[in-house]
Amino acid sequence: MTPCWYRGAHQPTGQRRREEDGSILCTCRHCRKEIRSNEGKTWRLAEGLDLDALAASCMSSHFSVVDVFDGMVLARYPLPEGADEEAIAALRDTIAERHDIVPGGDLEVRLVSHEAILDKRH
Repeated sequence: MTPCWYRGAHQPTGQRRREEDGSILCTCRHCRKEIRSNEGKTWRLAEGLDLDALAASCMSSHFSVVDVFDGMVLARYPLPEGADEEAIAALRDTIAERHDIVPGGDLEVRLVSHEAILDKRH
């Protein structure tokens, strides 16, 4: 059994290539399957369901609390319309505190911005 089979932690190897949507594709050094990452830290099987891409397909800006290890969205928090950067940072801090999120842990707070989505579509 490969380490990625029982831990779900794929490790990239070989040449990386960037897709049109900004994701990175390469091969897992253990199982030799194609894997994908959006930010270059967390790698999932390329043919699997990409939760980040699914969340990005919504049309409202929000924060998602994501369990990186299990690949699950645990909660979503909508951004108030017209929120400035200070309000967005305060909301991110509140969410991180509510879910006991620590840097480098299994949980992350991710901002999904509808402006970025609209820019990609046009």
